[in-house]
Amino acid sequence: MRDKIDALKEKYVQAKTDKEFETIQEEIRLLCDKDANAVAVAALESVRDTNAELIRDKLNAVLPVISVSYLAKTYFKKSPQWFYQRLNGNIVNGKPAQFTKSELGVLRSALIDISNKINASASVVF
Repeated sequence: MRDKIDALKEKYVQAKTDKEFETIQEEIRLLCDKDANAVAVAALESVRDTNAELIRDKLNAVLPVISVSYLAKTYFKKSPQWFYQRLNGNIVNGKPAQFTKSELGVLRSALIDISNKINASASVVF
């Protein structure tokens, strides 16, 4: 089911006409008629993966500039390896590691805090 959802997601991204969008919606309806729960699970997994990719892409621009060791230890009380496992979706205990909703909140707060520290430092440079 996940393959079908991912294929529909890709078709949706590539679609340009109303007819193409309608065709995709109809395919989703047919899948839901067969097994709505499986569609829901697969769609949720797909959304989570997309979100993880977006986070990873955005952090790729920032991580070379800041210390991952400092970020992991100061804000998460964890190792840099722990942080990278979640960022990269490494297999840990048989399943892909990912940030929890709470950890994403910590990450967001950490990045804001680091940003504020950089801005405060920049404000005193003349």
